[in-house]
Amino acid sequence: MIWLKRIIVTLLVVIGALWAFAFLTLQFSSHEYAQLSVQQKTAAKEYLQGKLTPQPEDWQWNTFYPQPDVPLRTGVVRHPQSKGMVIVVPGYTGTIEMIMREIVQIHEAGFSVAAIEYRGQGASWRPLSNPEKGYVRDYAELADDLARFARSVDSPELPLFFYSISKGAHITVRMALTEGVDVSAFALVVPMIKINTGDFPYDATANIARGFTMLGLGAQYAPGQADWPGESFELGVATGCNANADLAQSQSALFAEQPLLRVGGTTMKWLKETMESTAFIQSTSLKDRITAPVKVFTAGIDELVDTKAAQEFCNALANCVEVHKPAARHCI
Repeated sequence: MIWLKRIIVTLLVVIGALWAFAFLTLQFSSHEYAQLSVQQKTAAKEYLQGKLTPQPEDWQWNTFYPQPDVPLRTGVVRHPQSKGMVIVVPGYTGTIEMIMREIVQIHEAGFSVAAIEYRGQGASWRPLSNPEKGYVRDYAELADDLARFARSVDSPELPLFFYSISKGAHITVRMALTEGVDVSAFALVVPMIKINTGDFPYDATANIARGFTMLGLGAQYAPGQADWPGESFELGVATGCNANADLAQSQSALFAEQPLLRVGGTTMKWLKETMESTAFIQSTSLKDRITAPVKVFTAGIDELVDTKAAQEFCNALANCVEVHKPAARHCI
């Protein structure tokens, strides 16, 4: 049995060495933005031409501080005969530039509009030394930030609405359940009620993410994830998120032009916090706290979020209507 003990000790030493290497690599790794060639930059500029909606004439860029050392980029445009304030919250990796079309449409419909880039993306505060890593410290923190921002732009005499996308919709729902913000109605576009892990078992994903985080490796990229642009930089091709090749790389082209806006893949900590927060949201004891009208938009071919979970969540609410787009992908 001595040989067995030696094998076990050797394995433990190897595992410990691998852990130490991974941990130290995360602690002392440096970051550099991917450099593009002149041809790639030119192609990105040409691809992006005409795809970004100009901001409204009275649009104001602002910086909101939920905490003294946490600047978040925001913006607002007021309507002189406003029907209410609509807060627009982008999805994962999203920027205000990328949702300006919706902002303009809502404003032209007679509403004041505000938007926020939450922690970890856009021109807002980033939690890690590698600013491209998708990382969440705690969704309760993001929900609190959003509630503080909503109260800062809200006009008490007017109704408050939310138009929130994917991860932004998740944060909005979390806020609605815990922060006591008086909201008149919600529009949730492909809401991240539960993530889609594809062929890999959901529970196994959760356990692995939890294990890595417990070992101090939460800042490590999840398998297959990396800094932008990932495996390659291509323009004009359909993606799993967007079937329209003319629009699918609009955000990637923007990232090519403005490196500071870049967000890459998700980390183990992002997975852990997301899966724990989505489980919290799906708790049936919480859903009666959302009594305002809710409209949920779901996609039939969604590789990123679980459409069925979003539908079940909507069905459990007191006042929710689903609009299902069977042929749409996540970037609906």
